[in-house]
Amino acid sequence: MFPDTVTATLNDTVLAQAKSLSAEDRQMLVISYVPKAKEIWLIQGTEGFVMLEDNDITRLPVFPHNNLAQAWLDENQITGTCVAVPFDEFTETWLPGLTKNGVELVMFPTSADAENLVMTAEELSAEFSADASA
Repeated sequence: MFPDTVTATLNDTVLAQAKSLSAEDRQMLVISYVPKAKEIWLIQGTEGFVMLEDNDITRLPVFPHNNLAQAWLDENQITGTCVAVPFDEFTETWLPGLTKNGVELVMFPTSADAENLVMTAEELSAEFSADASA
């Protein structure tokens, strides 16, 4: 299914399979693939990074691969650009900043009506640390 090695593009079959994963499996894909790829993908909108709001909670959608981020943009008709953030910058700068600002992370969301898992920045940081020591 999803490549064990880092790849620049995903074929349509892999894209479809990845998007059909359960919320838990999509979360694990972010946790396992992002450190290998050494980057995480975010969406840059016209006024900063795209955030989702739900009951006064701000959430940042994160993706393990450019093609998955682009598919989410296209399917949800959002105007934006997929931006790669280096893994070290994300863990050392972004996660502490997100924690300070109380912003949660939506782990590889798919369509708006699908179940998506949310993590705090501290939880994701702990998962990345645990994965690195495994």
